[in-house]
Amino acid sequence: MTYHYPTANNVYPDQPHKSYRLKRFRFWLRSVLHASQVKKFSRFANRHPELSELLKAYPNYSYPVIHRFLDKRFNAEQRLEIVCDNLTFLPQKFAQYHLPPLWVKPISFGEFIPDFEIRLNINEYQAMEGFWALELRQKSSRRLVYLLTFGKIEQSLLIGVIQGANTENAKDLVKFLTKQCHGLRPAYLLIEVMKLLAHTLGYQLLGIPHKYQNKSRFIQSKRYTVNYDTLFSESGGLLQEYWQLPLALNKDLTDVPSKKRSMYRKRFEMLDKLADVIQQTFPLPPSSSS
Repeated sequence: MTYHYPTANNVYPDQPHKSYRLKRFRFWLRSVLHASQVKKFSRFANRHPELSELLKAYPNYSYPVIHRFLDKRFNAEQRLEIVCDNLTFLPQKFAQYHLPPLWVKPISFGEFIPDFEIRLNINEYQAMEGFWALELRQKSSRRLVYLLTFGKIEQSLLIGVIQGANTENAKDLVKFLTKQCHGLRPAYLLIEVMKLLAHTLGYQLLGIPHKYQNKSRFIQSKRYTVNYDTLFSESGGLLQEYWQLPLALNKDLTDVPSKKRSMYRKRFEMLDKLADVIQQTFPLPPSSSS
């Protein structure tokens, strides 16, 4: 199947009682201004027919070629190169483990607390924030509770977005999950799981500085604004070009008040179990795909 760069109508079809005329105009204008990148990306996509199912099902996955992707600082050629790398690196990694790509079958890391699971999936919302995602989901309702999106920069995974669903009971649900996770809030839980995943897959882990992050329009809440610099700093990060996040879990309880040490031990036990599941999913070393 020959790939053709999507049209504005492919990416922004009108919905009942809602017109996307202005968004289509912006898409058309950007595609004209970045015609060179569109041609190069089309050649790339046709060299990788294994991506045809994904790119056809999600026309918005082609949009970052002409707009934004992961980091606002990228110029057009940098962005094109990184988009192409990001579409292929994880499917190629999965092939080493004889696993299908995520758009065929997401991976569940199981229930880490009753009725809640963490899944590795494609990003089904805003592609500019990263093509891949960790999802915190409630199993009984099949509802997305929290989302972390990521991509790849050189030999590191880069966290692009961490946000919770904008629902009426979101605040109460965060409180409930924090209690069930032994004081670890959902955003911080996903960062810790991302550390485990990066370590297991053989990458370093980075966080996007707040001022360079692409804002989400799907689950952004006016009542709750994520400060990425705070999140990454409190997760042990060191700010350089990106937030450099440690992969090892700090289990030192020296500075933890004695009355809270039991809670922290239970938290570490929960994370250790998640680490075991992730390592079982991606055993080391991976078998050769050849």
